[in-house]
Amino acid sequence: METKVYNCKNPTENPLPDWLRQQFSGSAEAAEPLSANPVEAFKQNPDAFFPDFVSKS
Repeated sequence: METKVYNCKNPTENPLPDWLRQQFSGSAEAAEPLSANPVEAFKQNPDAFFPDFVSKS
């Protein structure tokens, strides 16, 4: 096994990982409000946070 030491200040030695280069389809604005403030999302729809508990009762 070979270990390589990378220079973090040299971008040619540290290329971006594939998952950072991916372009996702859809808009990021649509998912942003729920993840931006989970407290407000919980206040609007608390049942969405506990779907198993709500469906069993």
